[in-house]
Amino acid sequence: METIFKEPHLECYYDEDANVMFHVWIKKPSSEQLREGLTRVFNEYTNMKKKKGGNIHWLADTQKIGVVSIDDQGWLEKVWNEMLFVKAGVKTHAVIIGNDVFAKYAMEKFKKTMMERYRDQNLYLATFPSKEEAYAWFKECERANAA
Repeated sequence: METIFKEPHLECYYDEDANVMFHVWIKKPSSEQLREGLTRVFNEYTNMKKKKGGNIHWLADTQKIGVVSIDDQGWLEKVWNEMLFVKAGVKTHAVIIGNDVFAKYAMEKFKKTMMERYRDQNLYLATFPSKEEAYAWFKECERANAA
């Protein structure tokens, strides 16, 4: 696994064997850190996609992100989702959320909204308690797309 960058609150990796861009929130970010961090991962993803060609899976570990402010939720909804699913063209997006009930609810709501908004783009979105389960799911998505 190649380390793309490491910051005190966020780390980003590329797993060439599994074709996965993987970012991990190390601790709760400020609003500025959240937006800048996601933008940096987005830039790394789009650069890697140009270099590799084809789709790359996106995996986010949000277990330590905590509750996101209303302002940040608005930014995620209005700006981030467009960056992720339209500009970057992410097709397979998995999130590790752990056991936080509020995080699970928020991610399920996000997943439902994104599946409806981008239904014509053949998106695969899912949440998992572990990296291993997300990786197994990416393999299933690859098999489904190959069929």
